[in-house]
Amino acid sequence: TALAYIADSTLTTKVTAALLAEKNLRSLDIKVVTVNRAVKLSGYVLSNDQISQAVMVAQNVSGVREVKSDLLLKGETRS
Repeated sequence: TALAYIADSTLTTKVTAALLAEKNLRSLDIKVVTVNRAVKLSGYVLSNDQISQAVMVAQNVSGVREVKSDLLLKGETRS
């Protein structure tokens, strides 16, 4: 529905803003997609700690139902 799309778009914006607010994550190119309040993070980061931090930040955004991480370490390829 249109309302669900608006809610997902709002969550995407909130998660993106929360990631940009984090000093260790703001310079990274993390893509956020939300469907039915489930957030998927993708892109490349520098460390496993940044993956954990990005997931935690996304989980702490009000309204997020679940977070899936497809984040990879820079230089790593998806198998």
